[in-house]
Amino acid sequence: MPDKTCTFQIKCQGRRAPGIVALEEPVSARLIIGQVGNTIDIRVKCKYNTGGHGQRCKASHPEADKVGEGVYCPYSLDVPFYHDLVLVNPRP
Repeated sequence: MPDKTCTFQIKCQGRRAPGIVALEEPVSARLIIGQVGNTIDIRVKCKYNTGGHGQRCKASHPEADKVGEGVYCPYSLDVPFYHDLVLVNPRP
């Protein structure tokens, strides 16, 4: 269970390839940003999200889990060991 979480509601048009949208109309999705120990995790709750770690988008091919190498979801992300990160130009 995450130590801390924050949830954002977003609209996404899916991905056909990096930078190329797959859907004419955006769909609702939720980003759940959590901290578990020293790892930051962004989970995506979307009907097109798939993969063992929720790392792929299947909006361009909903009938298949993966085509070729798959299309990565730009919102799914893990940042392990965030205490090693150094912020450059942090905002006040």
